[in-house]
Amino acid sequence: MLRGVGHNVPMAEDEIERLLREVAGNTGQSGTTGSTGSGEVAKSADRSPAKADKGGGRMAFAAISAAGFGAAAWFVGLMLPFTSAVSAGIGGAVAAFLTAMVAGPPRWFSS
Repeated sequence: MLRGVGHNVPMAEDEIERLLREVAGNTGQSGTTGSTGSGEVAKSADRSPAKADKGGGRMAFAAISAAGFGAAAWFVGLMLPFTSAVSAGIGGAVAAFLTAMVAGPPRWFSS
């Protein structure tokens, strides 16, 4: 028996249908509760490789993050005793570059 969230009262079938329609409306899915997710197929089918790699991208994000984190690590290296600022900056830049190349840019960077 289906129960409401946090309640011991059974949910009516029409309430379940209403909630499913509301969720489908908020997520932009079309159709009724028996939909098979055709909206997701249409979104992925219209994404061509040209649209996926439209400049900027992974290398630009990696270079920018390497410069930023390298400068930050260099500054921290200036403040810390027994640490070379140059080696801290190079280490920060290399680490940020490799991490950004593996992780890729966030959506806000490449959109």
